Amino acid sequence: MMKPMTKKILLGAPAVALSAALACTMVACGGGGGEQGESGGDAAASKSAYESQKIEVEGFTVESLADGTYYRGEFYGQDGFWLRVRITNTSDKPLDRFSFTTNAAPGNLEPGDSIFNTFTAYVEEIETPPAELCKDAQTEGNPTIAPGESVEWVYFWVVDNNYYGPITVEFENDVSGGTNPSVMHFDTTGCETDEYKAVKEKADEIKALGGVDFETYSAKAADGWTLTEMDEKHSDAEFSLDAVDDGHVDVYTASKDPMGEAKLAQNNMGGGEIDEVEINGVTWTRFVATHGATYLYAEASNGTTVSIYANSNLTWEDALPMFEMVTLK
Repeated sequence: MMKPMTKKILLGAPAVALSAALACTMVACGGGGGEQGESGGDAAASKSAYESQKIEVEGFTVESLADGTYYRGEFYGQDGFWLRVRITNTSDKPLDRFSFTTNAAPGNLEPGDSIFNTFTAYVEEIETPPAELCKDAQTEGNPTIAPGESVEWVYFWVVDNNYYGPITVEFENDVSGGTNPSVMHFDTTGCETDEYKAVKEKADEIKALGGVDFETYSAKAADGWTLTEMDEKHSDAEFSLDAVDDGHVDVYTASKDPMGEAKLAQNNMGGGEIDEVEINGVTWTRFVATHGATYLYAEASNGTTVSIYANSNLTWEDALPMFEMVTLK
């Protein structure tokens, strides 16, 4: 997986020790550190200063130090949202870091908005945090913070549907039953990372092709479908149905004969039905898995087996228009 990189890093207090090579100004990235003004010189420098936000929750003061977008790596091909804060114990007794909860969601939201308790809220990501953003800070565990002491903490959130715009982070009491939540507001409008821009540009180029023409088969996106991935070296193509979330058809070549591939799939999946179906005058061996996914196998004129897979989010009626757009050679 590609090491996550960042585009937008808004630097705040001196305690934030991040690589200078990763830093960019707010004027370049947009965001909530003041209005954009004239470019150049001291004026531009002053406009790029980070405006820290501070809230109080469950005996702590939480101060934002930096925020922005980061690239989640080649496996995901998406950006996420990160926030660095300083957490200070303002009570007279030691307190655990998780005496309060933190949630993020899209939009300019008020404290206590119900969205924070739904699937619309963002999921935290701590599996592979970018090292450049975590220097001298923590991302996991539940440290005990003594009175008057502070820790710096970095949150990473998965952002759904490539969203860029207003984001609200809510801090809510945990020990005392979820009362008096406080929020901070951020904005990632126009802050796509360079890595994500490159991924999107490639995806747009593939989409514009509308189809593939390989040695053993050709395929064109049916109405309402989009070519989303292709691999010429391995003769692979993926088409997505625009109206169905994560509904896709994959076309590829296989090593066994059609019946051999169907029986192998049936064995690997612990059951399912095998039959034959005719599409545009071609007889395909069909395997329908118990979980609903459909596999089709037929032999091209050069003896290579062409396989079509429709995932379980698609019914036969959903996938058939795309099946009909695959032509064997």
